Amino acid sequence: MKQLKTIGAIGGSVLMVLCWPLAVGQIGQNVITDGVEHINNELISTEIVDYDRGYFSSNVKTRYVLLDQDLIAQFEADDLPTEFVVNSAVSHGLLSLSAHSSLEDLDFPLTVDSVTQLNGNTDFTMNLASWYYQTQNGEEMAISVSPASLKGSVTVLGQLTYQLDIPSIELDFATGEKLVLSGINGEGEGKQEKGFWLGNQSLAMERFSIAEFSNQQPTFEIENGQYQFSSSLNNEEGRLNSNHKVSMGSMLTPDGAIEAFNLDFSMGDIDSLAFESLMTMYQSNPMMTESEIAAAIPHVESLFSKGFYLAMNSMSLKVGQGEFESKWKLSVPEGTDSISQDPSKILPALKGELSTYFSNQLVTDFPFIKQGIDEAIVMEIIEQTETGYKIKAELNNANVVFESGQEIPLMALLLPVLMQQ
Repeated sequence: MKQLKTIGAIGGSVLMVLCWPLAVGQIGQNVITDGVEHINNELISTEIVDYDRGYFSSNVKTRYVLLDQDLIAQFEADDLPTEFVVNSAVSHGLLSLSAHSSLEDLDFPLTVDSVTQLNGNTDFTMNLASWYYQTQNGEEMAISVSPASLKGSVTVLGQLTYQLDIPSIELDFATGEKLVLSGINGEGEGKQEKGFWLGNQSLAMERFSIAEFSNQQPTFEIENGQYQFSSSLNNEEGRLNSNHKVSMGSMLTPDGAIEAFNLDFSMGDIDSLAFESLMTMYQSNPMMTESEIAAAIPHVESLFSKGFYLAMNSMSLKVGQGEFESKWKLSVPEGTDSISQDPSKILPALKGELSTYFSNQLVTDFPFIKQGIDEAIVMEIIEQTETGYKIKAELNNANVVFESGQEIPLMALLLPVLMQQ
């Protein structure tokens, strides 16, 4: 009897091993099918055209069709297809599926290699070989891309991490202009939730330039540019916070050069439900009708009622030897209610602070600034120091209160801006 049990156990183990690739194939098909269904959105539809599952491997054919009319029109104008078929060769591993995917009947050298665990978590690598394309829409433009890659992982819960590497992109226009981007690197970690990204993303670029045919010298150029974005959601309070940072080592324009540009901007304590609703409405129709505007008003009311703030944590730059620095914060206190019935409540409710600095050299290099500064000194709005000029003020009860004690109604400062609209 003991020998029979041993033989039975061995036989069961052998049978499980023999059947395991089939089980992996079945589980993998379910994972892939569910994943394809989740890709469907308002921009693109996806479907599995054919799934030929074998013992150790499978072949999958998936169709992607553009739905957005603006994208379709642009693709058709550039003589590009609006429907794509992807062929994937899938291997059944012990605890995972490996796939190699490429585009069918399309001269675009993009391949994707992925490893999907049986729980659905996936590691992927997208590789684009050197690619050249010339549009045929009457406004000829040539695009050249060096070998590029996108690597990352995505979980079944939607958590995504990625690393992007594009050595160079060049656009040559029939009119002779040339646009070049080089040294592009990016990375991110987070997930798309409730209509916005939660997590961190960054994009760095060594050089961006635009040159004219006449001399092939850059008429506009950015070196060492970087953008960083982070956002978080307080689920208990339903508040959204985000931060944007932009920096450039230098920027050359026809009007001059700017160096060491840095910008740090934040939005915080935003009611996430109201913000999500407004973003959804705007994305579905940027040119909102009167009825849609009326539907948006309750969400705007909620934003102001819950309160929020906008803050320029810092902005600085150099022009030659001149320097400029500024920071400000504007807050809408919680409890700012019924603004649609009485918009005049907004200005008295606002709280804020401002600090700005101009160096002496900046004023010397740009004389047109001097006249305005002289007038502001007389009005006790600007204070002159040994190294330059500074403005410091607070916003309180619809008045801008300067460090000198001088007060100016906020509306008096806004009217010239509004009159220009």
